[in-house]
Amino acid sequence: MYRRIFVLPVLFFFFFPLKAATSLSFDFDWKFALGDYPESIQRDFDDSSWRILQLPHDWSIEGTYHPTENQTDWQSGYLPAGIGWYRKTFSFDDSWKNRKIRILFDGVYLNSSVWLNGHLLGKRPSGYISFEYDLTPYLQQGENVLTVKVDHSEPLSARWYTGSGIYRHVWLLVGHSVYVPTWGVYFTTPEVSVSKAISKIRTILRNDSKDPAKITLETILKTRDGKKVASARNEVSCSSGKQEEVIQQLEVDAPLLWSPQYPQIYLLETNLKDKNKLIDSRQMLVGIREASYSVKGFVLNGKALKIQGVCDHHTAGALGAAIPDQSLERRLKILKAMGCNAIRTAHNPYAPEFYTMCDTLGFIVMNEAFDGWEKPKAIHDYGNYFKEWWKKDLTDFILRDRNHPCVFFWSIGNEVSKGSPETQQKLVSLIHSLDPGRPVTQGGTDPTRGMTTDYDKNFRSLDLVGFNGNGEEVGEFEKFHQLRPDKYGVGTEVPHTYQTRGVYRTKTAWRRRDFPAPWELKTPIPWDEFKHRVFEIPDLSENEVFPEESEYPYYQSSYDNASVRISARKSWQRTSSFPWLFGEFRWGSFDYLGEAEWPQRCGNFGIIDICGFPKDHYYLYQSLWSEKPMVHLLPHWTHQGKEGVSIPVVVYTNCESVELFLNNKSLGEQIYTGEQLVWQVPYESGEIKAVARNNRQTVAQKSYCTAGKANKISMQADRPMVRANRKDVVHFEIDIMDAKGNMCPMASNDIRFIITGPARLIAVDNGDPVDVSPYKIPQRKAFRGKAFLIVQTTGESGTITVKAVSEGLKPAEVKLVSLSD
Repeated sequence: MYRRIFVLPVLFFFFFPLKAATSLSFDFDWKFALGDYPESIQRDFDDSSWRILQLPHDWSIEGTYHPTENQTDWQSGYLPAGIGWYRKTFSFDDSWKNRKIRILFDGVYLNSSVWLNGHLLGKRPSGYISFEYDLTPYLQQGENVLTVKVDHSEPLSARWYTGSGIYRHVWLLVGHSVYVPTWGVYFTTPEVSVSKAISKIRTILRNDSKDPAKITLETILKTRDGKKVASARNEVSCSSGKQEEVIQQLEVDAPLLWSPQYPQIYLLETNLKDKNKLIDSRQMLVGIREASYSVKGFVLNGKALKIQGVCDHHTAGALGAAIPDQSLERRLKILKAMGCNAIRTAHNPYAPEFYTMCDTLGFIVMNEAFDGWEKPKAIHDYGNYFKEWWKKDLTDFILRDRNHPCVFFWSIGNEVSKGSPETQQKLVSLIHSLDPGRPVTQGGTDPTRGMTTDYDKNFRSLDLVGFNGNGEEVGEFEKFHQLRPDKYGVGTEVPHTYQTRGVYRTKTAWRRRDFPAPWELKTPIPWDEFKHRVFEIPDLSENEVFPEESEYPYYQSSYDNASVRISARKSWQRTSSFPWLFGEFRWGSFDYLGEAEWPQRCGNFGIIDICGFPKDHYYLYQSLWSEKPMVHLLPHWTHQGKEGVSIPVVVYTNCESVELFLNNKSLGEQIYTGEQLVWQVPYESGEIKAVARNNRQTVAQKSYCTAGKANKISMQADRPMVRANRKDVVHFEIDIMDAKGNMCPMASNDIRFIITGPARLIAVDNGDPVDVSPYKIPQRKAFRGKAFLIVQTTGESGTITVKAVSEGLKPAEVKLVSLSD
């Protein structure tokens, strides 16, 4: 077991919890087995043949894809589910005598049952919410056995890939019998200005001892460099078996205000003392900010702000649901570099570390509790448990996350099937009682999303109206604002567009017309009856320039011309034009497993592929959402056999003008007016280059050179040094190159990886939506010239060597240093 240390991105805080109240990592050395064992195995069972592993763990991602044998489907992703058992044997520590020992699970998917030494601690059906049990009554001297059953035997449990197992961190909490319960501190800032902020802190004290206690509660607010800026101290009497709420107030002069651009954070320290002896201590990050919401717009700290957001699922491609902290951080930094400032957690609570990273990196979070309510949307989903569990799960969710400065909005559902205004009101009322300062919304509130035929009732209880697919349709925003000029909203799922990295088609494709989804096939609408609802996307050529891509029907064009109702650029133009619309959360961020028909493993909704490699849409959004001068052009410039064919060359930029060159010859300069720039360029091999200028000065440029025959492998690691802690990971980007160092954009070479030293392979991938090869073997074909590898350190220090080899290509090798933790 290891003392819990939060390692945060950007300017890190290192939290060493005090010995009086210790939080220990409980992730290592679990035993695991798949199968429907009798529940009697939770004690007196020989598990010596079981596999030893560390958490987080997702057993489904270790399985093999199959269209029918796994009993999962196109929504849940064709990987196996089933029942898994975890057992951990640990010794009683003498320092635990007269202490309160609890265990905190950050998330288990799903239907978990937990025993300690044969005693059932409890069950939890939700696969997403954190939960805690008291171990104290059942601990024994010597060895103890903790057993967890994870029942995912009814596998159609969501409309996306979920993962299976104890897929988030587990913590052992060692504390005093008089303590602050988990999530027992509530930090708010009722008054905020540039000169002063008033914060109110509500702290719960619980006394589980046999005697009354008189305790000193000390609360200290510090800057990230440790400087104390405010404090409060109260003497509290707490009866045995009772809990007390203490309200304190702090005044902060010239507060550092949190925003996505400047994510200023403070450390709130809560100490309990008994006669000056420290008995409990906890630290958490908080932020000070002032937000207002009206039909005039969203205002943060006195400045208007548009939400430049994405919808994100909780999984991470080849890692499944078990995501190392550094892999999660990598994903967030990719989004940040694009100009993204907001994330919607579609459609469930995320891991606690996600919110901490959003606090420190600077993301606004729309925190979503549920996909649906009473009626299941997938036949085995949470709708089967909603009536019994919604209040407990929603309460724990709000209490857990309400102190994060990144959380601005709560969402209570997504395109709820047959949802009622009465249930909506219950959910909103509970959230308002627990956290009155944040608005509540819901993804998709129009009548087509299954609520009622009374348009007004669909958003009567909501503070903020959410628009999903209907927000992409011609005239929908105008119609809504005319009907309810007093209401403000946000695009909770707008727009829906498609791309496959490296694939290009010049003719516009509409999903309903050209590649209909399964639900559209069930309720077909003739295109002539539907097309008046979409925003036209003109073809880039009269005849298809890349007809050879029709061989791959599951791939979509990386021009901005494959969509459901609207292009990405047109959607943002509209979003920007309505003050009452706070912004948009586009669908989606990264490609994700599930919601894709066989032989696909993932759809093409993302602006970033499933490996984390940006698609061309990434740069379109960067041109719309970021201020740093940039330019991007597409497609690549390796098109043997198309000599003389006119190819549409598209440029994205946020600069004043762009000049295009082919083999150093100018093809003309165009002024940027908010639209994509397009040149029709007869193809010839060589170099194509876009030069962006501000005030006639070159500020950014991008070029491609025609690639020759594949000659070698290039491999880049995202860090040169790691810690030998069994947690650190390294991400490798692999490219197939020609002899001159140009990436070969159509290469599909089979690559084998050789790893030596103190590290293990945890994932391989390539971004191909229809490649269903296993993720845990050391080889992968390149897709459109690229592949991806993730390795994780062991507990030993030394040199890690990773080599990539492929027949006929020069190999690549990277050496890393793993240092003692």
